Amino acid sequence: MVKIVLIYGAETWSLYEDDRRRINAIEMDALRRSARISKLDRKTNEYIRGKMDAQDMILDDITRKQLIWYGHVERMDPMRLPKIMIHWKPEGRNKRGRRRRTWKDGIYTAMNERDLRMGEWNNRRQWNMKVGRRRKTFQNHPVYIDLIYGCVYILYLTLLGSQVFGACFSMSRPGRLFITYY
Repeated sequence: MVKIVLIYGAETWSLYEDDRRRINAIEMDALRRSARISKLDRKTNEYIRGKMDAQDMILDDITRKQLIWYGHVERMDPMRLPKIMIHWKPEGRNKRGRRRRTWKDGIYTAMNERDLRMGEWNNRRQWNMKVGRRRKTFQNHPVYIDLIYGCVYILYLTLLGSQVFGACFSMSRPGRLFITYY
C-alpha cells in the first residue's frame, strides 16, 4: 500500500539524483521497519533486502512506469495533446549554465540501459517485454507447453465433473513433463 501511494503519478516525474536518494531512503526505512531491524544493528541494505525478499527497487518500478507511459504516448495519434507536449520545444534563448535534466533525458537514459531503440514502441508486445511489464512467454519451450496443456486438461476434467483433488507435475527427462492427478 505504501509503495502504491509513493509512486502515484510517477510516469511524469523528472527524477534528479537527490530525489533518487530520498526515494531509496524511504524504501529502506520501510523495509527496516518491516524487518524490525534498527539502524543500530548495523545491517547492510543488501542483507535487509535479502531477508525481506525485496530484490526489486522502487526506482525500477518508477522507470518501468515511465517507459510504459512513453511507449503509450508515442503510439498515440499525432494530434493528441500528450504527444504534442512531448515533442514540443520552446522557442527563445536558453538560460546560462548547464540545462536542467528533463523528463525526456531520463527516458532516453532508461532506454539505453534496457537497449530500447526509437520506433520499437510500435511493436507493443516487444516493447512491454523489454520494458519489463510482462514476463517472457515460453511458447516454444516444450516443458512449459506441456505444463499449459496439463493445466488445461485438469481444468477440462474438472468441468466435466471429474473430481480432481490435486495434481503433481514431475519431469522424467529434460523436455518432458508428466502430470499425475488424483
